[in-house]
Amino acid sequence: MLAALAFFSKSQAQNYLNYNASNAHSHNDYMQEIPFWEAYYANFGSIEADVFLVKDQLWVAHTEKELSPDRTLENLYLDPISKQIKLNKGNIYPDTKKKLQLLIDIKLDYKTSLNALIKTLKKYPEITGNNGIKIVITGGRPEPSDFKNYPSYLYFDGDLDKNYTSDELKRIGLFSADLPQLVKWNGKGIPRDEETDKIKKAVEKAHAQQKSIRFYGAPDFTNAWVNLMDLGVDYINTDHIPDLKKFMNTIPKNFYKNTKEYSTYSPTYKTDGISKKVKNVILLIPDGTSLPQYYAAFTANKGKLNVFNMKATGLSKTNSSNAYITDSAPGSTAFATGVKTKNTFVGVDGAGKALAQIPDIIAEKGMVSGLISTGDITDATPADFYAHSDNRNNSEPILKDFVNSKTKILIGGPTSGLSQENRQKIKDAKIDLFEDLKSVNKINNRTLVIDPLASKRITDGRGNWLADAFDLTLNDLKENKKGFFMMVEASQTDGGGHSNNLEQLVTELLDFDEVVGKAMKFADENKETLVIVVGDHETGGLTLLDGSLKDGWVFGNFSTNDHTSIPASVFAYGPNSKEFTGLFENTEIFNKILQAYGIRK
Repeated sequence: MLAALAFFSKSQAQNYLNYNASNAHSHNDYMQEIPFWEAYYANFGSIEADVFLVKDQLWVAHTEKELSPDRTLENLYLDPISKQIKLNKGNIYPDTKKKLQLLIDIKLDYKTSLNALIKTLKKYPEITGNNGIKIVITGGRPEPSDFKNYPSYLYFDGDLDKNYTSDELKRIGLFSADLPQLVKWNGKGIPRDEETDKIKKAVEKAHAQQKSIRFYGAPDFTNAWVNLMDLGVDYINTDHIPDLKKFMNTIPKNFYKNTKEYSTYSPTYKTDGISKKVKNVILLIPDGTSLPQYYAAFTANKGKLNVFNMKATGLSKTNSSNAYITDSAPGSTAFATGVKTKNTFVGVDGAGKALAQIPDIIAEKGMVSGLISTGDITDATPADFYAHSDNRNNSEPILKDFVNSKTKILIGGPTSGLSQENRQKIKDAKIDLFEDLKSVNKINNRTLVIDPLASKRITDGRGNWLADAFDLTLNDLKENKKGFFMMVEASQTDGGGHSNNLEQLVTELLDFDEVVGKAMKFADENKETLVIVVGDHETGGLTLLDGSLKDGWVFGNFSTNDHTSIPASVFAYGPNSKEFTGLFENTEIFNKILQAYGIRK
């Protein structure tokens, strides 16, 4: 029996993980460009063919006008099914657990058509005697009392309005119902309450009889599929095999239920929004995120997110100087320098000329800087604040630039740029090099930490690494009386978008948000600190299809595995936070930071 027929309780109603391609029904399959095979290779659990009896043969077509002698039930369906059973040594699919339901919709005179079908099937004992194949007669079919007069390998489509005896019920393959006759819902939004109730009752009636159910005439697009699954419908009808296949196959990566809820920090707002020169700026960059990602994390944490406690919100335009869709290199170069540059360019303008970055600019005022990333320390975002290169992939020269940078602290994950030559340059510059964050008890000099744990995902055991790196860096920087700048990047939120993995994206963003709470707490205690949260771009084209703020789960869908042009959400807290509202160029992040410091460039 189908996994979806695990009989949903109300608390399980949104368990989309019960669904896979076995729950997909290829409606009017014979109208596909490649009948049978497209649905079969999509691993669909159910296929439908309409048949007309012509010259003692069952021809497949939607209407009599489309009948053709080269499109018979045998050559389109029975022969391919037989072939696959023999190929898979008695199983319809290579996966022995997978089954196939073949709905045969009889269009004319079911008695003579059924007799012809039975006669034809005698040639296919490998089908009729196979537990992995269920042949269900729909359309024209006998009265329930006559079911017993037909071979036991034939099942019949059930009618929810009929009452069947226990013996008759054994011959029901599934229940089908006409959705447009039941409700007027067009698949957009959710059904009205009374319509939801009607659909639920139909599903419950079928399930109470231990049978699966499908609705024909149902809307056939993503939102409709989501709602029908939410209501426990077992087979999802489609005429769009590739779309439903992709949707079903990506459910495990598109669904996430949080298991680690946390409480957010309660801001005082005492200095929030006031016009006052600041000594410190904490710039927090969750790579590849915008509002959909934040709201997914907010939903997973049951309606709580530190960043959503920030009242000053805006939007940052993310395009680079040579592309509508940026990559991370020009994205955070804009934050670090106030200049839009080309894709893949790090800390340089479009001509490759080195640009002044915040850490170097504020060093002239006696201020210090620290950079943290949960990725490669030479990757685009951290590198944009200390290096100068026209190729973000030049790890060795990028790391060499750190030696000459005014940045005091750089903490992140392993890099191929740590060559023997660079090790010597780091040593000659009297920079303390650590390869494990836990081994750093106190920062005394310029410090470089390259920790393999940094590049692990939260789900792979990174633990509180980011929060620990933040605390270590903050405890040092705050001792500088003239002020500091800190940049913290959550690198692997972007990885979740690129891999279309909602669990990775949400868990990384929740880990990052706990650091946001720490930064807000420090801003309240210090009263001279501005906290800014902004993504350098959006990754994945995430849309949220369903979720529960009460239960902490979210179901989404991605449109791409790369960056998009969606503006990045901006949040700010502390003095001058109101300057970060509205829609502005990403380069304005840099300008607004310098203005907050009272520095004129």
